[in-house]
Amino acid sequence: MGTSASSAGPGANVSFDPPWLNDIPVGGAGEGGTDGGAESSDAASSPQSPAEGVAPASRFKAARTSLGIFARNGDTQSLGRAAGHYSRTGMGGARNVAARMRTSTKAAAGLGSFLQAARDRSDPRINQWMDALRATSPSAQTVIDAIVAQIIPEGGSVDEESAKDSMAQALSELTILDPDVDLLELQDPQIWTLMQLYLGHEACNRMYADIGQLFESARFSPATIVQRTNEMRSFLKNSVAAQLETIRQATPNPTRQQLETLLRDAVQITFTVFEDSI
Repeated sequence: MGTSASSAGPGANVSFDPPWLNDIPVGGAGEGGTDGGAESSDAASSPQSPAEGVAPASRFKAARTSLGIFARNGDTQSLGRAAGHYSRTGMGGARNVAARMRTSTKAAAGLGSFLQAARDRSDPRINQWMDALRATSPSAQTVIDAIVAQIIPEGGSVDEESAKDSMAQALSELTILDPDVDLLELQDPQIWTLMQLYLGHEACNRMYADIGQLFESARFSPATIVQRTNEMRSFLKNSVAAQLETIRQATPNPTRQQLETLLRDAVQITFTVFEDSI
């Protein structure tokens, strides 16, 4: 998963929002162009509203109960209810989930703008980076690693490691969907698909880190754990994709700042839908 589930997850009487979250740097290409890994003025001015409130006691009890049912029998309705309880009670509402995942949405916006700039050759510094990379005749995995390194610099926090893992997986999935794809020449529909895949992975990582500890239980075989984790990831990817596709149709050519807002809206709407199912 790229995140650790070895702890019991976040507890009660703490802020929904860790104070260090806004300090995580995420790069990409702003409208004026930036070095990969550096903040653009667009990114710096994008919305950074924190999650509000203090977590209640037994905040994830209902979510873990529903997730346990899903783990036992694969019932996706129970998984949807787990996500709804996770959002409403565990995180204080879908807005807080989106705020807590702002590193994820910021990175997704950075990825999208970076790949557009690479394709269009609209940023001299990205052009220089790309030309140097192509000169090495890189493998697909080398290109993936290089892109991730440009968007998310080394930092070591759980959120950064999760984002790097999700981005690498999403890029890899895109190469599986289209083996002939050139990751530095993506068209807009491919970039939107990539962002959908990435946010689905991040939503799964976030829930897994907070309430996925039961998957480590000796009650479940390793094969079952892998199967349920994959089902959970697929379910969340499809759910995020449905909302993001609707938003994309309304705003097909967003700026970097608009894109970040749209991605956060997609996360919030996704978890609002889950809350409506409980």
